[in-house]
Amino acid sequence: MPLDRQTTFSLEHSPRRVSNRVVSLDDSSEWAKHLRRVGFHEGVEVEVLSGRDPVLVRCQNSCVALRRCMLGCVQVCVLQKAQGRTSFAGQ
Repeated sequence: MPLDRQTTFSLEHSPRRVSNRVVSLDDSSEWAKHLRRVGFHEGVEVEVLSGRDPVLVRCQNSCVALRRCMLGCVQVCVLQKAQGRTSFAGQ
């Protein structure tokens, strides 16, 4: 699926090795509280590295293994890399 840099989508649908920015967490999900504890917050850079279930995800400078069902409550947008620095899509 081609990713528009303005579009938000669930982290479970992110291709591997694509840098994303967390836009929001679905606080009605039972997993949101657990994800916040391990560093998933709005504005944080995340990247799916490998796996089907569990999935290895880089969150800031740490790697965590998460169940695929947990990724559904994380809404992200694609980060744009420009000249050695990271800028958020749409800026």
